[in-house]
Amino acid sequence: MVKSHAQKSRKSLYLLIAFILLFALGYGYYRSLVQPSNIFIIEATPITYGDTVVTGTLRKDTVVGQSGNYLLVLNDGRPILLDAQGLDGLLGSPITATGFLSPAVDSTSPMTMTISTITVAEAQ
Repeated sequence: MVKSHAQKSRKSLYLLIAFILLFALGYGYYRSLVQPSNIFIIEATPITYGDTVVTGTLRKDTVVGQSGNYLLVLNDGRPILLDAQGLDGLLGSPITATGFLSPAVDSTSPMTMTISTITVAEAQ
């Protein structure tokens, strides 16, 4: 009878160790999972229509050297169609544009801006 009590005690000990090990491994796995973060959420850049100043990155809808439209891409990815010529030397640069900003005509067209001045801005 003493032998069976020792066997039961040993079996209980093994089960307890197995349970603790299983719990520790499960918790370690859970903690290693990638947790979602809000650091990649880009908030919309506030826009004021009319005479205004906006900052973004200058892009073009064609290759350098060919005629095309210049776009000022805001931090949130929204484009502004610029009424300007000869800006190929500034492509890819962060710029600050001053001028008259008009809203988009419909949901598929960009806002448009008639430029008064353009300056190279600090890196965004």
